[in-house]
Amino acid sequence: MKALKRALALLMCVCLMGGMSVMGEATDERYSAMLEDAVLSLGNNYRLKNVLTRAKAGEDITVAIIGGSITEGAGASQYSECYASLVGQEIADKYGVDGGKNVHLINAGVGGTPSTFGWIRYPLDVTNRVPEADADGLTDIVIIEFAVNDWNEPTGHKCYESMVKSVLEQENKPAVILLFSVFKTGWNLQDELKKVGEAYDLMMISVRDAAYPRMGVLFSKDEWFFDEYHPTSAGHRVMADCIMHVIDSAYAAETAQNDINLDVAPAYGLDYMGMKRIFSERLLPEGVTLDKGSFKADDTGSYTNLPVGRVCGRNFMHLGIAGNDPLTFTASFSKLLIGWRTVNNYGTAQVLVDGEVRATLTAPSGSWGQTEVSLIINEAKEELHAVEIRMAEGSETKQFTVTCIGIS
Repeated sequence: MKALKRALALLMCVCLMGGMSVMGEATDERYSAMLEDAVLSLGNNYRLKNVLTRAKAGEDITVAIIGGSITEGAGASQYSECYASLVGQEIADKYGVDGGKNVHLINAGVGGTPSTFGWIRYPLDVTNRVPEADADGLTDIVIIEFAVNDWNEPTGHKCYESMVKSVLEQENKPAVILLFSVFKTGWNLQDELKKVGEAYDLMMISVRDAAYPRMGVLFSKDEWFFDEYHPTSAGHRVMADCIMHVIDSAYAAETAQNDINLDVAPAYGLDYMGMKRIFSERLLPEGVTLDKGSFKADDTGSYTNLPVGRVCGRNFMHLGIAGNDPLTFTASFSKLLIGWRTVNNYGTAQVLVDGEVRATLTAPSGSWGQTEVSLIINEAKEELHAVEIRMAEGSETKQFTVTCIGIS
């Protein structure tokens, strides 16, 4: 109730300051009804109740939230007002001990990136950031938010589902929550991605179903949205309230008799569960040999995350002033994903597999430096392949950055 009243006060202040004509006063009942509509599914609460009970007993737990720019905090006036920060603090306040010091938050949001890139960088940006205080070194609650970032994602949601299933299979049995945010147009991929949540009986939270129908009633689109894609601080506050309402409701419900059943047919596919990642300056996966060629530089303009700074670490950058040798590697795989920066003044690169050009990578008009992930090879059988990434003719003196590589 405290959080609810705080959000109401914030929203009403925004209305008054902006001169908005509100269709009636935002009452507790109407706001409560909105929060209830955020409950797409409470799912199987066996794991969530176990985690929160352990937290209330003083055990250290880690909450990780991975997604795009909304998760990172874009649109909020300051980081402390973004939904991820608010949720982390409220879980700590409500379920932690001694001021919540035993509840740790990892914000792994990165702007303009799909779940494909999220799953490639997951070990670096999530698993490696679990604090030492959390003895098992594993995340305990993972909120996944890619409902507005996975448009045109190349694996047909198989990377998304592979991430969900892989996290669920962690030995500490974490709770996984699917969050579906929304654009100003009302668009998201909830209807597609909820199939993954239904397959594994997961908790799912719909910002679209809760908040979007109330725009023009409890608040306007301009009050909710900072721009076409990101919520304002008020919008982030409501998102946090939606999430906490669903978490609190699941915790208050009768405990499921059994754990989640993971022995079910996948919604889309699990082709990327055993993915191996190739990053510059990181230990190569077993069976992979690599030569950077002229892609030895580091593109420091690559991704950052508001609360932690740069993510992913060093990459493979071709400067165009130190030779023109290809980046090459040899490995056994059936799937090949290449993450690369789309920057308009960068050059064009070609990807060859076993001597055959399989893709040409060039930034589309209007690119701002986000990482695109391209599915280069998608085969049924794993085989040994030689991969070469080289600058295309005419681009030898231009820059190009390969952010990361995933093989499965």
